[in-house]
Amino acid sequence: MAVSRRPVALALCVFLSLCRAGAQHGPACAKWCPPNSVCVSGTACRCKLGFSPPDKLITSPTGTCDDINECAAPLKVSCGKFADCENTEGSYYCTCSPGYELESGGKNFSNESENTCREPHYGGQACLELWILLPEPGLLPVRGGRELNRVTH
Repeated sequence: MAVSRRPVALALCVFLSLCRAGAQHGPACAKWCPPNSVCVSGTACRCKLGFSPPDKLITSPTGTCDDINECAAPLKVSCGKFADCENTEGSYYCTCSPGYELESGGKNFSNESENTCREPHYGGQACLELWILLPEPGLLPVRGGRELNRVTH
């Protein structure tokens, strides 16, 4: 009679999963870790990426992990030309400055290398108004510069 090993394997798998789940808040983990941190031992926690202090261990229940404003001076990130940095809790994103848009039509991007902010185009052509001013008395500027209108009295 063959003995099935599936129940034993399943039980072992469940046991190992529970052990790993308990490791975050088990006896070897500090239960007082502040929000936005991860436990590293029974006496220490470390802030998650985007929160400070980022590379210092927190060893007291009074420790905190505060949001890092990546957009505040001195800038830690660069969004590039015609773009603004927007801080979020634990992160940031870039948007095109008012009057500009991403070539893709998207709204957000992550850094300067993804920046394609440009002036909007309408009907496939740039919306430009060109005024040519000529110093000769009696001539008025005209849009596009194709014609000159002589002022007659």
